[in-house]
Amino acid sequence: MQIGIGCFVVFLIMAALMYTRRISALLALPIMAIAIAAIGGIPASEILKDVVNAGVLKLHSAYATTMIGAILAELINKHGIAKSMVRFVAEFSGDSPFLLGLMMTLVTALLFSSLGGLGAVIMVGTVVLPVMLSLGIAAPTAGGLFLFGINLGGMFNLANWVLYKDVLGVEQSKIVSFVVPFSAIICTVLVAFLTVELRKLSNLKFSLAALAILAVFLWAVASGQFSIFNASAAAAGPDPNSFLPVVAALAGLAVYAVYRHAKKMINLPALAFLTPAIPLVLVLFFRWDIITAFLVGITYGALVTWRRDSINILTRSIIEGAQSVIPAVILMMGIGMLLCAVMHKTIASALAPLFAAAVPTEPLPYIIGFTLLAPLALYRGPLSLWGMGSGLVALMQKSTQLSGSAIMGMLMSVGQLQGVCDPTNTHNVWIATYLGTDTLVLLKKTMPYVWFAVIGGLILAVCLGYVGGAHG
Repeated sequence: MQIGIGCFVVFLIMAALMYTRRISALLALPIMAIAIAAIGGIPASEILKDVVNAGVLKLHSAYATTMIGAILAELINKHGIAKSMVRFVAEFSGDSPFLLGLMMTLVTALLFSSLGGLGAVIMVGTVVLPVMLSLGIAAPTAGGLFLFGINLGGMFNLANWVLYKDVLGVEQSKIVSFVVPFSAIICTVLVAFLTVELRKLSNLKFSLAALAILAVFLWAVASGQFSIFNASAAAAGPDPNSFLPVVAALAGLAVYAVYRHAKKMINLPALAFLTPAIPLVLVLFFRWDIITAFLVGITYGALVTWRRDSINILTRSIIEGAQSVIPAVILMMGIGMLLCAVMHKTIASALAPLFAAAVPTEPLPYIIGFTLLAPLALYRGPLSLWGMGSGLVALMQKSTQLSGSAIMGMLMSVGQLQGVCDPTNTHNVWIATYLGTDTLVLLKKTMPYVWFAVIGGLILAVCLGYVGGAHG
């Protein structure tokens, strides 16, 4: 019991230090890991071997995926694909604030399924936000829409999925089966946000049309009409029929690249707009592995935009893309160390009874309990996989009857508050500053809507059978 109490004291101290910004999560997580291991009486030699060394390498597949995804993001950035997409969509959205706001949010989501980091937020935001403001959308509403887009895209950012696979052992098919319908729930909340915030009766027809489409989509997924989103279909592995068409398409693009090189072409072709979607299509529809899908996306992006200096651009994208995610990689090293510390038999046995008594594992308590506890995902708290929660969720899985899928559903659901509303997110701070408002204004504007998305996600996890079933 004393070990358990001591561990929670360490969690609380580090939470307070991170909340007051006296220490970053990059430092807090490894310090927390070593302190918890010491409190548990783990010998120094085991701390070095089983916590520090093993922890740094524990999430190695997540590091690799994050870096390769960042290379694709940097390539998209350097060729100006993101800015061109936003301008193209803005031109064809007309003068309806509702349609423009919706389209800008969706194109932001598509871009951030590949992009990441504050630099990308600034690059896209300096184009998206003025476009929305120009049609009379209020600054806090525009900021909220942009945050919804970034967060929605982040749900489909394949590099983020690997962390769930490594920490919780959740199969990629289970992640797809949850993310796809949950994204429709978030889009429903987004439509409600737009309808209420714009306050125009003329927008009701757009709202009803969008909600009808989303309802049909949710029904089709729930009834198994879209087999590509079903876990049973996804578990079959990559579709072998997709390999030849992909190779043929890349071979055709190689010929096109030679033509562009010979003609000294530097224009951005329309096919380049597909670059962010290529990895998603391969993973969602053809069940490819994430790293392979990213590599195909990089190859596609390089060939379709080929210029005489493309080799230099690709080389710089590799170097600068990897550099841009070093903070995330170091954070994942700290997460790995914390996981190894709390999963050590001494620590796990001390904390297991506390988790078994406190964590809701039945459907209704699961929905109500985690709905009320959702704010603990803010400030990298105990329900944030990218913070203190990285250690707690592993213990939650080991010491309770919640499956890895149930915990994933909970983390993705409550994580919406952290992704959209958290005032300490660097992108929230930049957006608020750019719009001349405050992060707390964005928090108050978006939080009531996002909380409905949290409830929807928790209910979805129950409906998918993740809660109340067998442990695993």
